[in-house]
Amino acid sequence: MIDIPLYVHVPFCRHICFYCDFCHSFYKRENALRWLEAFKREFKEKAIKSAKTIYIGGGTPTALDDDILEELLIILSSVYTKGNEYTIEINPETFSENKAKLLKKYHINRASIGLISSNDEELKSLGRGHTFSDVIKTVELLKKYDIDNYSLDILYSYPDQTLDTFKKTIADALNLEPKHLSLYSLTIEENTVFYKKGIEPFNEDIEADYYEYALKTFEDHGFYQYEVSNFAQKGYESKHNLIYWHYEDFLGLSMGASSKMGHKRYDNTRSLDEYENGNYIKTVYDLSKRDEMFEMIMMSLRLKEGLSIKRFDDHFKTDIFKEYNKTLPKLLSEGSVYIEDDHLKVKDLEILNTILIEFLD
Repeated sequence: MIDIPLYVHVPFCRHICFYCDFCHSFYKRENALRWLEAFKREFKEKAIKSAKTIYIGGGTPTALDDDILEELLIILSSVYTKGNEYTIEINPETFSENKAKLLKKYHINRASIGLISSNDEELKSLGRGHTFSDVIKTVELLKKYDIDNYSLDILYSYPDQTLDTFKKTIADALNLEPKHLSLYSLTIEENTVFYKKGIEPFNEDIEADYYEYALKTFEDHGFYQYEVSNFAQKGYESKHNLIYWHYEDFLGLSMGASSKMGHKRYDNTRSLDEYENGNYIKTVYDLSKRDEMFEMIMMSLRLKEGLSIKRFDDHFKTDIFKEYNKTLPKLLSEGSVYIEDDHLKVKDLEILNTILIEFLD
């Protein structure tokens, strides 16, 4: 495989956040070593020649011991192309100067930092193991080793949060001079601590107030919204995530990772035993043409730039107005979507889910 966008999932954490439903387990060195050996085999079997982008996510990639993290980075260096975007997710709880040196040594040029909140009590109530001072130290270390392209993740709509603490988190985040910001509202997933406790997010009206405050504040500070939850200074959009939103193929490696290749989607196993035995893929989904059309619409309409009508028509060798001859005229007449520069765009991204329902058969 040449120039394939590559996602690598590190399925370990030092703490389990109360809202997280990603593939993860408590970090144990012996399990991480077992995982690494299995990863080497999976990586070799895929015969990757070069990666268009690399994104190391989790879980917590920085939860790995330094020697294990370095061995992972050595493996990935064989497919890295100089100048391509290379991202790692960082939990400030598990970051250190030695890890910063490793990122620099192996050419990682972008970091996604789990800020979440700048209020230490809120962080504790979410099950986070770091403090805001850890975030500050993380940013200082990245800058020291010339990694100045970093994103901050911010969460809202969770218990104990107030509009005042949210505003302070926004202000504190901006003071750290990120190039990119991601803003997520709390969703309660099954198998999370919050779900078991019966925790509920804010109602939609309150959520909208928080969201609109963030939008205006980010814009006032030079960040433009390019996707429902993502904001960037010009030129600092996440190239890897844009691949998902443009509905291009990508390869996911390791436990809990997903891939989309051709007309199939693959979900890897979440079991370390299965993964170690070489049973990497748990589920394969055959995508019908109608599935793919909806997925391209669903992903592309998340973007401010919207869906390229020409790209849709060329990709599926059809006419989108023919395929959605009732839905599109209805949405256009209502004004909830519009066409500009041959792109179908959503007028208000806050009601995106309502619009997408219209495209379902």
